[in-house]
Amino acid sequence: MEKHFLNNSKKLLLIVCILSLIFEANLFAGDNSAKSFGLVIPEDVIDYWNTHLPDSIEFNSNAFPTTMDWSINDSYAKNQSSCGSCWAFAAVALIENLGDQTDLSEQVVLSCATGSCYGGWYGNALQYFHDFGVPEENCYQYTVSDGNCDDKCSQPSYLEYITDYDYYGRWPTPTSSTINDLKSLLQTAPVIVSMLVPNDGTFDTYSGGIYNYDGETIPGDRGHAVLIVGYNDAEEYFKTKNSWGEAWGESGYFRISYDDVTDDVQFGGYACTGSGVYTSEATPVELSSFNASVQQSQISLEWITKSESNNFGFDVEKSFDGTIFSTVEFIKGFGTTNNPRYYVYSEKDVPVGKYYYRLKQIDFDGLFSYSKKIEVYLKAPGNYSLTQNYPNPFNQETQMFFQLPEQNRVTFKIFNTLGQEIQTLIDKEVRAGYHSIAWDGKDVNGWTAPSGIYFYQIKAGSFNKTRRLILTR
Repeated sequence: MEKHFLNNSKKLLLIVCILSLIFEANLFAGDNSAKSFGLVIPEDVIDYWNTHLPDSIEFNSNAFPTTMDWSINDSYAKNQSSCGSCWAFAAVALIENLGDQTDLSEQVVLSCATGSCYGGWYGNALQYFHDFGVPEENCYQYTVSDGNCDDKCSQPSYLEYITDYDYYGRWPTPTSSTINDLKSLLQTAPVIVSMLVPNDGTFDTYSGGIYNYDGETIPGDRGHAVLIVGYNDAEEYFKTKNSWGEAWGESGYFRISYDDVTDDVQFGGYACTGSGVYTSEATPVELSSFNASVQQSQISLEWITKSESNNFGFDVEKSFDGTIFSTVEFIKGFGTTNNPRYYVYSEKDVPVGKYYYRLKQIDFDGLFSYSKKIEVYLKAPGNYSLTQNYPNPFNQETQMFFQLPEQNRVTFKIFNTLGQEIQTLIDKEVRAGYHSIAWDGKDVNGWTAPSGIYFYQIKAGSFNKTRRLILTR
């Protein structure tokens, strides 16, 4: 009985040891081989390169130095870990290299810009730097998750901005000219580029030397964003900063052969760079709300500030695609105040469609920052309608209102009680939406019509409607 118990105990101990070895092996395999990437080329960038050609780059390759290395300006190589946030890390690495601040918050970019741990585009990250600025790491430390933009600190020590940047990239996928094109860009700054990560494990386990892939075709969903910081013509490689931590590769960097530019790795695609990085003190104005409302063809923006310091005012900016904005109005600020302030801006007779708005807050020193952008969709009405004029009766001028669910040819006329036409106010194609038209009480010849009862009539396709109004002198 005792011998049987001892044999079972030995078997149990052996099973525990085997399981421990398996667990330990899996643990280390996860540390060393389970790398994340996460670059996604957005549809608008793909569409752009379907209709555009890259700008020609004029250069004399013999005039280039044979080596270039911008890594002296780099911050330490950070680790994106299991989140597909390479797009955010590459953008932050570029700004840290170009600017004075060397530890910016990747989490703010990941949580607030367009993108997630499932992937994103470094053009969107650079756009966020340009529009909103990015604070120090301590403002929102990296969580290896999408996080929430509202969780960033409300009073950062500073914000780092970029003045000029590439959104679409300088070219799409690499070609035979890309090696020299990259060297040309590297004369002035590091360059963010795309690549495909081989799925044979050779890049994941890279520990040094010049990487040169020689394997099967790489799936297109293994896109990765990295920062090229230099090159070496004698040994034919690009020096590149990765976002897999300092324990990977050559202290977080890798050297990749020129050959991998045009082979399956497609190294060097969608090259983006920038200039004009500067540090600004945190925004002097704190918004507590920024909202939009729609009333027929009118869009109203309302925002409230909790407090203001050195606030010159706000440019209200509008966009039709969410990317290119233009100023439509300036609203003067309250300077410095600890009291909440309420602002409103309205646009009338806005055509049916989708619009984007944002606020550009400007202080008296010329520094500025952007609010979030909000999307407003103005829908077409569901039916034709002609409503009563206002005022009625009227003396000088009255407004008449109608709505169209679709674009149509419209005639809008005024008649007297004898059925005689007094004036034609509209005779043209009119877009879908809500409309108003004024009548100043004059006939087609410009003569003042006498007091009395008149009728206004609209015709739009099969829609025909007449209403009565009264003119008093």
